[in-house]
Amino acid sequence: MRSRGIRLLLLGVSVLLATITIAGAGELPPPGGKSFSTILKSVEGQKLGVISSAEFDDGWWEVKVCKGLDCLGLYIDPRSGEEKRREPAYADDELPPANAKPLSSIIQSLEERNLGVITDVEFDDGFWEVKLHKDGRVVKLDIDPRTGETRR
Repeated sequence: MRSRGIRLLLLGVSVLLATITIAGAGELPPPGGKSFSTILKSVEGQKLGVISSAEFDDGWWEVKVCKGLDCLGLYIDPRSGEEKRREPAYADDELPPANAKPLSSIIQSLEERNLGVITDVEFDDGFWEVKLHKDGRVVKLDIDPRTGETRR
């Protein structure tokens, strides 16, 4: 009787882990889509404000831009690069400095170094916090917004 309970428990844990793995796998941009730097460059070209964060979530690039206290969340198709919708977003406490490099050029530099698949970038504590996925691991980098260099 006890071994049957253990087997059922192990089966339940296995199903839960498989579900988590499948859900997590959907959080990477699709292969063959537009590069993240291309998506960001397109948003920057619209001059809607300063990008404060961007992440790949639920199959979309979600890019937050702020002009003063007015912020927008843009939802962008990762394959075509087309904006599918926009909505008001909460204002951020901190934005990159006026003399910061364009985020698209910082991200393009990281893409060229082939460090992994970038899924998230957020400006916080004076640095761009970038999340990359490579070989089943998540790597976080802090990038100086003025120089584009990684903080050690």
